[in-house]
Amino acid sequence: MTVWSSTLASSWETGAIAGTGVVGALVYGEPSRHVIVLSHERFFVPANSRRPAPDLAPALPQARLALAEGDEKAAADAIEQRLVELGMNPEELVWTDPLGPIAQLSWQPDLSGFSDYQRVLRTDDLGAEIRWKSGSGWTGIRVDATHGAEFFDIELSSDTALTGILTLEQVSERRAGADTVETLDYSRFVATTCSVSSTSLSAAISAAGYAPETDITARVEVTSTRRLAPTGTGWRVTLDPGERLSFRVDVTTDGAGPRYVDPVSTESLASSSFSLLGASTCDHVESVFGDAHAGVRAAVHQMLELGYAAGRRNIIASCGALPPTLQGVWQGTWSPAWSADYTMNGNVQLGTLASVLWTGNPSLMRSLFRMIRQFPEDFRSNARAIYGVPGMMLPARLSTHGHANHFNRDFPHQFWIGHGNWLLRMAADYVQVTGDRSIIDEWLWEYAVEILTFGLAVVADGDGHLSPSYSPENTPGGSDNPLSIDSTADIGALRDGLRVGAWLAGLRGDEQRAEQWTSARSALPPYRIAGDATLAEWGASVPERLEHRHASQLHGLWHEPDEAFERPELRAAAQATVRAKAAWRAEAPHGPPGHQEMAFGLSSIALAAAALGDGETAAQCAYWLALDHFTHAMVSTHDAGSIFNLDASGALPAVIAAMLVASTTSTIHLLPALPLLWEAGAANGLTARGGAVIHELRWSPSTLSCDVELRSEAAWLRPSTTVLLMPRAGNLRTTPHASQTNSTRVEIESTGPRVRLCFDFADQTSTQPVE
Repeated sequence: MTVWSSTLASSWETGAIAGTGVVGALVYGEPSRHVIVLSHERFFVPANSRRPAPDLAPALPQARLALAEGDEKAAADAIEQRLVELGMNPEELVWTDPLGPIAQLSWQPDLSGFSDYQRVLRTDDLGAEIRWKSGSGWTGIRVDATHGAEFFDIELSSDTALTGILTLEQVSERRAGADTVETLDYSRFVATTCSVSSTSLSAAISAAGYAPETDITARVEVTSTRRLAPTGTGWRVTLDPGERLSFRVDVTTDGAGPRYVDPVSTESLASSSFSLLGASTCDHVESVFGDAHAGVRAAVHQMLELGYAAGRRNIIASCGALPPTLQGVWQGTWSPAWSADYTMNGNVQLGTLASVLWTGNPSLMRSLFRMIRQFPEDFRSNARAIYGVPGMMLPARLSTHGHANHFNRDFPHQFWIGHGNWLLRMAADYVQVTGDRSIIDEWLWEYAVEILTFGLAVVADGDGHLSPSYSPENTPGGSDNPLSIDSTADIGALRDGLRVGAWLAGLRGDEQRAEQWTSARSALPPYRIAGDATLAEWGASVPERLEHRHASQLHGLWHEPDEAFERPELRAAAQATVRAKAAWRAEAPHGPPGHQEMAFGLSSIALAAAALGDGETAAQCAYWLALDHFTHAMVSTHDAGSIFNLDASGALPAVIAAMLVASTTSTIHLLPALPLLWEAGAANGLTARGGAVIHELRWSPSTLSCDVELRSEAAWLRPSTTVLLMPRAGNLRTTPHASQTNSTRVEIESTGPRVRLCFDFADQTSTQPVE
């Protein structure tokens, strides 16, 4: 898919992106001066404290007693008093080390005017291209990117004679992306040295901050096979008519850590697609956006298609040895939003990496595992210091360390225990999608034992309850602070972690642990229904606060749904929460001060809606993501219309995939949450549990066809037959609370060849020709 934008990007936040997963190039400006900001996935400025998690365990008995008596203020006061005893400032919020820019190339051609400006986006390409007419011909900049490389190949071209200055310089931008983000200028921690010769431009940047052993350096080397005239920190470039100047830009760091990158081929970029009947085919992005916002259905559908393709491309372009940060692998300022780190209370899981398992690139999930496996001793230290128990406690935020030291009274992330259990789920899903069980013995089993040891020790110390507990990043109605008992987010995460743990124990033949964890899961506090008939976010008698960007109480529906939601009354409560959250968003569908803040909040509502069969609510969230959370360069934003952020790039394809296919290792449910307006369409390259690949899925009001392959490497996961579930005749458009009970079942041999199933709803017949 190829489209183009005619908008000039006046700042880096609205620029076009190119990425190899390891290095990023962000292009913005106008024909008189374009800037290409360069970054590397390992260049985190060591500016902030890496102190270990504080020894809060001695304060927990007093805090737990206060919470049991309904005095959240006293509980928070006890924690703050302990921090004072440790010589710490309880109001200080220690940030993670931020992803920093390294240097920027500036291209300033001598122009008298321009027309027909185009920023070209090819969703099957990791590069970027900008071109415009100058005089009688085209002038342009092209950035070519190869996945896994630490370099870009850049080309300047012109149909007419052209001169200009190409400069390599330090990044000067120091503004935050929006006034809702705290401005922390990290430029004081870096020093840059630039040099120039007739064949190379060099920039070396060194960053020193918290401690000498954390210093880091990075380099940009621009090399040309043609000799050019040095000037200042750059070259004077002369292009004859029709000439192209190509040069290579190497971007490297000395950062320690994993270097292996899972290779992604060019074909993989286009291996998964989504289309709806009647979608527009306009290739001018601004026209599509305008028509979509005016309510033209064809344009709205095209935005979904384009967002699906561009989102996948953006995530692949920023997924290297490490996963995408909040900003992927791109940085254009010394004041990044939220340090541009890995925020693990939903941004990574429901945002950047939400779609990789389900849209044809499951190997990219290994980038998360590599990042997490760097810090096991920090996780053990967190568990001992904060809760005084053994095991591993993974923190809410990460970049260069795993210490749980980012918290204050308003954001008590040190008491959120969901991250470790969430990691177990994502690893289990990776195994169930790929059939790759090597990670179980390599590291996953060790982590499962220690993560669950920690979680169950917290429950034991709380006399069967999770206390203190936290529902990111919400505060109960009328409460002094967010501390509580038995937040549904923590319960849902631990229930799922124990479910995964019991499955892993069974695979390893550890029946004792399997039984222990299954029993412990049954003994956890149950899900509750609040007084307003929604799914309660906190323990007994705590007022709900649905007017919030997070929806953490829906954790049990985001992945393989918790079987507790098969109970009609609990399912209805979850549905009420989904609709209430969506209705609150719809009251002010724009960025702050409106309610369209935080793209992954839409993902959390939509994925739960899809699990409940509510295609209409899921589709509404998908529309908001596509229409309001992408720029004209098809790069996504955190809020509607602002803050460069990759969450929506991962979230939108994940939501669409969840509406089209749901799965276990033994079942594939086709079209579980199809909305009314998606009357006919197609999707290719979807992946599912049980090692399933849905090479092609097509539907119309009367027919459904599906090309399914059950990969042999995952045969050990599956029973003898795999069940395909699909809507009954006349029920292609699902309704809320749809479930397997109103679906047609077709069984195929789990060890059989790839099959194509054609289903006619009129006579309920199917055929399965073998390839």
